[in-house]
Amino acid sequence: MPTPAPPPGFGTYLKEAIQAAGFPTPTHFARAVGTDPSVVLRWLSEEQRPTIRSIDRIAPVLGKSIQDLVRAAYPDRLTDHRPATPAMHPLVGELARILADDSPVPAADREALATVLDRMLAPYRKVLRRRRSA
Repeated sequence: MPTPAPPPGFGTYLKEAIQAAGFPTPTHFARAVGTDPSVVLRWLSEEQRPTIRSIDRIAPVLGKSIQDLVRAAYPDRLTDHRPATPAMHPLVGELARILADDSPVPAADREALATVLDRMLAPYRKVLRRRRSA
């Protein structure tokens, strides 16, 4: 009976996530998250794993949860076998890139978009706060 293949390493996971998020190259992704491209290449080659601080920064850009990235980067250190939390909607990463300080979108347009989104989300924040406290 053949043994099951081990799960893909973090490099493979990250490469697929970068492609799924619509970045043409790892360098574009590195710039979007404010990391040196050489660091991203070390993550992809599995020469190095990202710090928790880096994971916190890259998760929303990739539309992934922090928990999913930690599980992918540090499977050897986790004993928790809860199911993975659902990935964030792809729009989360796209909005993060559009609203980022280094976005090619003009600052006035980014500010207007942020204002519109903030007003649209305000009523739902109240509902979600009530839900969390219940």
